[in-house]
Amino acid sequence: MRRSVVCAVLFLCVGCVGHGQDAYEPGDRLGTFHATGNLTDDTCQAPVLGVTSQWQFDVKLSREASTIYWLNGEEAIPGTIASNGTSFAFQSGVDVTLQAAQGAQPGCIILRSDTANGVLSSSSTDVASFTIDMSFGYSVEAGSECAGWVGVQGGFAALPCLVSYSLTAERTALPTAVDD
Repeated sequence: MRRSVVCAVLFLCVGCVGHGQDAYEPGDRLGTFHATGNLTDDTCQAPVLGVTSQWQFDVKLSREASTIYWLNGEEAIPGTIASNGTSFAFQSGVDVTLQAAQGAQPGCIILRSDTANGVLSSSSTDVASFTIDMSFGYSVEAGSECAGWVGVQGGFAALPCLVSYSLTAERTALPTAVDD
C-alpha cells in the first residue's frame, strides 16, 4: 500500500490539474482551458503511477512577451513562446523519495522530468484553444538504489521510462480581471 501512495504522487503532482486558486498569475491572462487527450507512450508500465489511456484536466494560461505561464493552481510554470507567437514549450520536474536512506543504504529517489510542446490558436491574448504533447520521464537519481522498485508487481517495468500524452484544450472561461 505504501508503494501505491508514494508512486501515485509521482504522477499526480504533475501540476496539470488546476485548483482555481492561483496565488500568482503573471502577465496577460489567457483564460481557463479544459484539456483532453490520449496516452501515446508508456514505457514505465507502472500501474501505481495511475496512467490511464485518456486524461483530462483544467489549467489556466497567461503570457508575458515571449514567456508563457502554465498555471496549475500550485505554481506558475514558465515556458517559452517561439518567434511565431503560437508555438510554446516548458519543462519542470520534481524529485520524489520512494525510500529514505538508512545508514549505509542509499535509499531510492526518482527524478521526474516534465516536458511539453504546444501550439496556441492565436498569437494574441484571445486564445480559444491549444494543442499540446506532454511527457513525463522517470529516472533514478545518481547514487540512489531503486532495484526494489523495478520489475516487481506494482513497480516500474524499467527505469528510466517515459509516459506521454497528446492533448487538445478548449477555453472554458475567459480571463478574470486583475485586482489592483
